[in-house]
Amino acid sequence: MRFFTLHHLYNNSNVLDEDLPVYRAALSKSLNSLSWRPRIILPIALDPVLSGRTGELHATVFAIDLRDINWDSGSQWGTLLKRYPYGLGFRSRPDSRLWKLNEELWELTGTQLPIIRADWFVATASRAPLYDQLLGLPKTALELEKKLGVDLAAAFRKPVPERISRAGFSRSGVSSQNRLVERSDASYGAYWKSYDFKPDTGRARLTRFPLGPLNLFPTGQHPWPAQAFEHDGGEIAFSLPNGLQGYMLTDGHGMRIPEAPVDVVSDALRTSGTPIIVNGLSCMACHQRGIIDFQDTVRDGSAVFGDAEYHVKQLYPERSQMKRLINEDQERFLAALEKATGPFLHSDSATSEPIDSFPEPVGEVARLHRLVQLDLQTIACELDVADPQELVTSVGGKTLKKLGLDSLLRDGTISRAEWEAFAGPSLMQLLARELRYTPVRPL
Repeated sequence: MRFFTLHHLYNNSNVLDEDLPVYRAALSKSLNSLSWRPRIILPIALDPVLSGRTGELHATVFAIDLRDINWDSGSQWGTLLKRYPYGLGFRSRPDSRLWKLNEELWELTGTQLPIIRADWFVATASRAPLYDQLLGLPKTALELEKKLGVDLAAAFRKPVPERISRAGFSRSGVSSQNRLVERSDASYGAYWKSYDFKPDTGRARLTRFPLGPLNLFPTGQHPWPAQAFEHDGGEIAFSLPNGLQGYMLTDGHGMRIPEAPVDVVSDALRTSGTPIIVNGLSCMACHQRGIIDFQDTVRDGSAVFGDAEYHVKQLYPERSQMKRLINEDQERFLAALEKATGPFLHSDSATSEPIDSFPEPVGEVARLHRLVQLDLQTIACELDVADPQELVTSVGGKTLKKLGLDSLLRDGTISRAEWEAFAGPSLMQLLARELRYTPVRPL
């Protein structure tokens, strides 16, 4: 059993009560998006108590059995802890009960840190490199396709809509260049792949080169090499066994990459903390309904003739055929999303709000976590100090200045990146040490 906490957010008056359900939903979606199990598993609230602040039911601590998402307590959980900047022990705290409880938890769970922050987990485990490691993504698109029972080269030679369907369009939400998307049936539902291009590259115009990629076949074996595009990267979205989606970014050779080149695609919302699109997180934030609808312009607008034009018609189906496949994939995804996030987002059991009417929770939490500056009130809550002035009194202005935090005394703020940055212990752990906590960072 492992645990996730939101108590530091619940205790922070800067955090709105209406935001807390989004954090809970994001935790559930993140966990299930990192699972190859066939069922959606809900984290269980351990403290569903009535809130004194609003009179509503609240929960701040959640439990999950790692076996339910096919995780190993040493491998995946250990990988998380190596990057966790908030680990604290209680050996030096004046209250001996805390240390005894801490030791009991260690003995029962077999780990120094059985509890981690849910907001950090959502914002960090959902993005490469942790996302790639926790989901167990292979190094290449070809390996992933073999795992999912997809053979794009064979489907390309003899196309039928379920085995391969394509659409090309001039612009998308993340790219200023034209883009091609391709769908195939896969072991757990669908396998979607985009082909993206840098500006002003020679074989990037899909109307002239609709029959790529050139590297789909070994050198000299492509049936239409003169009409084949050459792409610079792409995004893969594939159905997980539980109905949610997994993601993988690749370069033009099909190698997995942690982030996409910003001259190919970018994110105006800065979900990753910058405009750079990172694998996992940026994809989840964008694909709120699973697959995003689009309109093909290549089928009836290509600049090829003869057999090549006929093959384009086979690869790029009529709008009605592609729309049917999109709808099926969206319905599968939204049904899984309802199971994973609906119990946390719906205000009551009788609500009729569709699940895709809510903000996408993982991206929302990541932006709140990465982009919002931390003031003294937030710092105090994250150190479990009820009164910010008590923190100042306990630590002292000289120590705060030594740690570069004296601006907090003048209504200043620091960034989340600075607060979490590791230099041995993180800045958070260094300040916690002044409160007689013991920084913990498992090797």
